[in-house]
Amino acid sequence: MKSLAFTSKIGSLLSDVDQAEPVSFDLGTPELPDLDAVHQLVAMGTEIVPHLLERLQGDGLKQRTAYIVQVLNQLGDVRALAALLDLRARYQQRETKDEWDYAVIGQCNLAIEQLQKQAR
Repeated sequence: MKSLAFTSKIGSLLSDVDQAEPVSFDLGTPELPDLDAVHQLVAMGTEIVPHLLERLQGDGLKQRTAYIVQVLNQLGDVRALAALLDLRARYQQRETKDEWDYAVIGQCNLAIEQLQKQAR
């Protein structure tokens, strides 16, 4: 049952990021504050990558999605590259975008750039 506890811990930490308030806005786009929950997720290691990628598939909260992408970037696991390219394309195709759409796109850009360097 370690897997259930593991998945539960990930879910709990992601719930924590839902409550975070952006420290500032850059041209209207939220800047993601440094959160303990993000550090804890990163400390769990690349074992959480499949769980995070699964969460990207749903129509979850945009704020949570931005933080998941941030965690994937910090983990640096190239398995996330294809999913992040797809996620960015989905968000870019939205006809109307709000500040959190742009936050997700920006986090995807950062992560994709980093992961593409590692994949070379």
